Amino acid sequence: MREPLSFGTFFRLLVDRWRTFALVGAVAAVLAAVFSGPAFIKPRFRSSAIVYPVNLTSYSQETRSDQLLQLLESNSIRDSLIRIHRLAEHYEIDTTQPPGLFYLYNEYNDHVSISKTRYESVQIEIEDEDPKVAQRMVIDLLDQGDKLARRLQREKSQEVLRIAEREMRVVKGKLDSVDARLDTLRKQTGLLNYDAQTNEVTRGYMRMLASGTGGSGREEARALLRALGDRGGEFHALTDLANAYRGIYVDRQNAYEKALTDVNKELTYTNVVAYPELPDKKVYPIRWLIVAIATASAVFLAFVLLLIRQQRR
Repeated sequence: MREPLSFGTFFRLLVDRWRTFALVGAVAAVLAAVFSGPAFIKPRFRSSAIVYPVNLTSYSQETRSDQLLQLLESNSIRDSLIRIHRLAEHYEIDTTQPPGLFYLYNEYNDHVSISKTRYESVQIEIEDEDPKVAQRMVIDLLDQGDKLARRLQREKSQEVLRIAEREMRVVKGKLDSVDARLDTLRKQTGLLNYDAQTNEVTRGYMRMLASGTGGSGREEARALLRALGDRGGEFHALTDLANAYRGIYVDRQNAYEKALTDVNKELTYTNVVAYPELPDKKVYPIRWLIVAIATASAVFLAFVLLLIRQQRR
């Protein structure tokens, strides 16, 4: 009849077989220490940076840190880092045959971590077997993030620039047409300023009539009054229209210059709070943890096997 399992059974097995457990644990610890060494598992070094987003324009209700997070996790930045650092060769992955790209992207995601902190900043952590590569990748990732944000902003600014340039050109054409007609009226009638000339010519002509002065002066005044009557309304309306077009043209020109400034400006989009440093201590693998888990697992497995054997007897 089998002995029922109890804590007493377990305790007696541990006492009776403690040498076996000690031997198994020692062997497992030695093997785990050997196989977790740099000859079998290459150590990784981690470089990190913490940045705050600046100069970003929100597209929806997302926060600026969320927007920066989306930019840094974009495929274009990932592909740029893969190209700059030749990560396919660095990770020893053949991308000429499928599913090489799948393995390459998974390896990239395994080495690169981008997350948002509780203080609305963004933390970037990159691990690599070469500490210099890890640090350089963090710096290049931030640089590529600035370039991507700048490119997106310039694309929108160029759209605004084209619209402002088109509107400015249309208004300039209308203004030139009105000015050309005004120049024609000035040459034909001698009109320069409708309001001022109307008052002065009328006053002068009335003085001539009152004094009885005649001659060429009166004829000139009469001709100018006739021109004011025949063409004055058109001249006055065109003058007001030209002034209105000039105001519109100035507004469009200001909008054009602002859009041109937005297109040509060189901005950065992150404030680096914690600069990526060159790591000098590995973060992977944690050898003592591997040895502890391997030893505990081996001893537990030995315990289970001996317990099964004892129960079968």
